[in-house]
Amino acid sequence: MARPLRAIIDVTSMRTNLGFLRQQLKPQRVWAVVKANAYGHSMKAALLGFEQADGLALIEPEFALWLREQGWSKPILLMEGVFDEADVANCAKARIDFVVHDKWQLELIESSRSCADLKNAGTRLWIKFNSGMNRLGFAADEGLRQLERLHREGFSMGVIAHFANADAIEQDSRSEHTVLRVLRLAKAIDQHIPCSFSNSAASHRLLQAAHKHWHSARPNLPAALAADWLRFGIALYGASAFEKIDARALGLSPVMRLESRVLSIQVVQAGEGVGYGGRFVAQRLSRIAVVAGGYADGYPRQATDGMPVWIAGQLCPLAGRVSMDMITVDVTDHPSVRVGDEVELWGDRLPVDQVASAAGTIGYQLLSGLTERVPRHLQLSQGFDEIDRPDAAL
Repeated sequence: MARPLRAIIDVTSMRTNLGFLRQQLKPQRVWAVVKANAYGHSMKAALLGFEQADGLALIEPEFALWLREQGWSKPILLMEGVFDEADVANCAKARIDFVVHDKWQLELIESSRSCADLKNAGTRLWIKFNSGMNRLGFAADEGLRQLERLHREGFSMGVIAHFANADAIEQDSRSEHTVLRVLRLAKAIDQHIPCSFSNSAASHRLLQAAHKHWHSARPNLPAALAADWLRFGIALYGASAFEKIDARALGLSPVMRLESRVLSIQVVQAGEGVGYGGRFVAQRLSRIAVVAGGYADGYPRQATDGMPVWIAGQLCPLAGRVSMDMITVDVTDHPSVRVGDEVELWGDRLPVDQVASAAGTIGYQLLSGLTERVPRHLQLSQGFDEIDRPDAAL
């Protein structure tokens, strides 16, 4: 007998979101970002859902190799680059592109026994530029110097940057100016050097003036920043990169549905507490639904009383502290709720962004934070294909 908590992954919606973004933005090429186990959706789902992407981008070298073993023949990009000699050799052998964001990585590459193999294989080194986030990347002048040098020495090169404030209301003109300068000077070195600057939030802003789906109070980004690869991440999974903008308003379809069942109904007298610490105190004779799913599954422990939970067609408020394995929900106003009734913690009826906002976090964290004990079920046109754990790929 299986525990009733499971995540349903709609592979068709993954394909739909990718196709929709392509049609609206008409990019030259698209990276589908599949880091963090495809934002918690499973790498198997990513292979099926993003088969029409031009490349897959991620962080984890072991998953990059797995993608090649599964037959993915198009580009793969390691967005944090390589970490040791074995990574360099594997990237040369499997022709996996990678980011270079620091001098120590350059030293690792150029001292590696596989350095010449990188050139021969055509593995692309993507110089990362610090556009103002001050997280990873070279300052503009140093990065351009290294780009020109490595290009001259025969490496296949690319340019990449990440906007710190693409999801903000305010225009980040300093960051945009830096990236536009990098774009201009990189193309002066060689116009065929590909560039990738825009993630989901930045991509949404590139053409929002031309497409009603992108309209918001945020200023447009210069069209030049669409060159040459866009990087679609959270948008592919049907969640919003913007605070207070619903994913559906952006034309996106939800992908993950986290569903469970009511395990028990408790009748609680007025004045009695519910859950650890008795945080919720009943103000009247109350019915409390106990639902499978807690913080050990990835449900946010910081959720406060009143957090919405969908039960049998009704939105009901969380009542009491989230436990490791279960939550408690006040269903007093919905007397028809019974043991065994369907529960949606987020998904089609209750958007993950709405749940995240109520918990004081973002959809990214809830999706990618879903733990390995929650089985993923891939919803395909022909039925279900179960994955027991998200790391089953390895």
